[in-house]
Amino acid sequence: MTVFHTYASADEFRNYLAGTSYSSGWTSDAATLLNLLESASRRMDAFVNDNSWGVVTETRLYDLGSGNLVQDPRSKTVDSGGIITTRSRIASVPLDRWLISATTVTSYEDTARTSSETLTEGIANDYLLRPYNSSPKFEITLTEETTKSFGAGQQVLSIAGKWGWNEDTSPDTTTLNGAISSTSATSVVLTSATNFSVGNTILIGTEQMYIRVISSNTLTVTRGVNGTTAATHSDSATVSRYVYPSLVRETCLDVARVLWRDHDLGNVESLSVGDQSVSVRSSVEIKDAIKALDVYRVHQASAGVIF
Repeated sequence: MTVFHTYASADEFRNYLAGTSYSSGWTSDAATLLNLLESASRRMDAFVNDNSWGVVTETRLYDLGSGNLVQDPRSKTVDSGGIITTRSRIASVPLDRWLISATTVTSYEDTARTSSETLTEGIANDYLLRPYNSSPKFEITLTEETTKSFGAGQQVLSIAGKWGWNEDTSPDTTTLNGAISSTSATSVVLTSATNFSVGNTILIGTEQMYIRVISSNTLTVTRGVNGTTAATHSDSATVSRYVYPSLVRETCLDVARVLWRDHDLGNVESLSVGDQSVSVRSSVEIKDAIKALDVYRVHQASAGVIF
C-alpha cells in the first residue's frame, strides 16, 4: 500500500528554508517541494521498519509456529539433560507494525484456513493489546478467560485495524463549502483553506484525502488514501488535517533540506567560502538527521513470522 502521510507540509518547508515573511510570497515550486518532502518521509518510514506516524487502515497477516498457542497459566516440566525446569505456555504475538486499534481479529485453525474464530478484545473476552497504558500497541495476547486459541501455520492470524503511531488531528478545522456528491471527484472546496497546505492529509468522515494543489479555497486531492474508501460527503461536513509529533516534523524538514540543496546545487561533497571548506556529504547528513528518530525504534519488527 502506498502511504500518503507527509510529515511536513510545503508551507512549513518554505518557512523553514526562507523565513515566514519571505515564504508568504513564495508560491512556486510546490510540486518540487512536495516530491522532496515525500521522499524524506518515506526514508523516515524505512528507518523505523516501514512503520508510519500517520494512521493507515489495513489487514495484516501473521505466520505462527507449530502447535496451537493457548493461554495456559499452568506450568509443565521439561527434562533438559537431566535438569527439571518449568515452562509456561504464553500466547502472545509481537506485531510487526505500530497498532492504534484493532477492528477485527481472526484466528485460523491452520494453513488451510478452512476453520476460523473471531476474537473479541477485553479482559473478560479473548485478547488484550499491549502495552496496556500507552499507545501504539506492540503485542497481542490471549486472556486467561478465553477458550479460543491462535492456530499454527501460514497466515493463520489476521488483524484488521488502524496502524500507525497515532491519529492526531489539528484543532484548526474547517468545513466543506458544498457537498461532494461523487466518489471520484478530486476537487474539494473548503469554507477556508487558511490552515491547510500542499502535503497535508485530511480527514472527512472516515475518508482520508491527500492535498496536491491549493488554489484559494479549492483543493485538488487524491481520494481514499491510506486504506480508506472514497465516499460522498454532505455540505458543511467537518474537515480536519493530521498532525505528527514535533520531532518527526523537524526531522522531515531537516532531511528535505539536504535533498533541496542537492536539487538546487547538485550533489557536492563540500562547500567553500573563501579559504574555508565545509563537508556536506548528503548521505552522511541524512543519516545524522534521521538518527534523531532512534527513540521510536523501541519495537523491532517480527516480519510477521512467530515461532
